[in-house]
Amino acid sequence: MAPPFNWATRRATIIAAVLVLATGLLLARPVHQWLLSLFAAAEGVIREQEAWGMLAFVVLAALSAMVAFVTSSMLIPIAIYVWGPGLCFVLLWTGWFLGGLAAYGVGRYLGRPIVRRLVRPAALERQERWARSRRSLVGILLLQLAVPSDLAGYVFGLIRCPFVRFVTALALAEVPYALGAVYLGVSFVERRLLPLLAVGVAGVLLSMLAIRAYHRH
Repeated sequence: MAPPFNWATRRATIIAAVLVLATGLLLARPVHQWLLSLFAAAEGVIREQEAWGMLAFVVLAALSAMVAFVTSSMLIPIAIYVWGPGLCFVLLWTGWFLGGLAAYGVGRYLGRPIVRRLVRPAALERQERWARSRRSLVGILLLQLAVPSDLAGYVFGLIRCPFVRFVTALALAEVPYALGAVYLGVSFVERRLLPLLAVGVAGVLLSMLAIRAYHRH
């Protein structure tokens, strides 16, 4: 039984949407230059309270891993412009990792009534049934790669997935997406179209391949 289209392909759809938007902005040179001027202005503000800026970025990244309608993708180019790709990757991965842990904690300790307010019940129940039958590290990792972070964290918390196994899979699963997001942001800031398209398509393919591998497993 395959998962419903909107959840199984949501991560790939988000990546594709960001790719299309970034490509359009990159091709419109005046708009791209205007955005870079905004990044430069934002850098001056952030440098005045740099620690708070980093904290805010991590918090927003964590929220994006917990709530479907919150996204940190628009802030990644700014973070790259201000702090560089290396530190941006660390902050982004940290935020997504903490968000995944928080989602797991909500599912495990606050329970189903709270989770049902954050995730559609039908999708939650369907993914929960699959997760209960696939609790090996490989199965957990594939699900983390295949579905959005918010759904996976809540589901594994609800079924009381072994914490160490969940944390290991979460830490590994966020690495390729964080790297891809940062490289995508670097390509946008530096106005390099081909690398931007390449990494965007790679992200979509990774998500789709993870879905297929998960079902085979």
